[in-house]
Amino acid sequence: MIFLCLIGVLLAGVGLSVFLTQGSQIRVRANVLSERCHPQTDLATGARETRCDAQVQFTTVDGQVIRTTVTDAFPDEFSGTGPSRTIALRYDRGDPTQPYKQSNYMPVGAFVGLLIFGAATILYGGWMLYKLRPTDAPQRDHAEPVLQAGDQGLESP
Repeated sequence: MIFLCLIGVLLAGVGLSVFLTQGSQIRVRANVLSERCHPQTDLATGARETRCDAQVQFTTVDGQVIRTTVTDAFPDEFSGTGPSRTIALRYDRGDPTQPYKQSNYMPVGAFVGLLIFGAATILYGGWMLYKLRPTDAPQRDHAEPVLQAGDQGLESP
């Protein structure tokens, strides 16, 4: 039961930490300077899929022009054609040179699901702990037991 409570805390904590840190990230649309796509095996499913590495350039809200590489993007994350090809990114204000792909973003539905499932797991684990605790345990006297003749192999005189 304690295990359920810990799992619930972990799920809710992951959901909160990921979702809340994403709120401070700035969204930007980057121009794709070049891209190279290659087949790759998805470690979770074992399926072959196409991923792309791209050189991108974008301007931060502070006016700084950033040129960096985005790796392992899905081909459908890119939009447009030719020189007007773009990709949606997010970056932290403190380090715009390491942007994140939008596909790595946790949607609100996933956050709410993790939070609800985590809270439900915590409540269920707590309820189980409450139900399993002894309620009618007899009160014991802490006095030493009195041995009588015949107890513990003693013989009467």
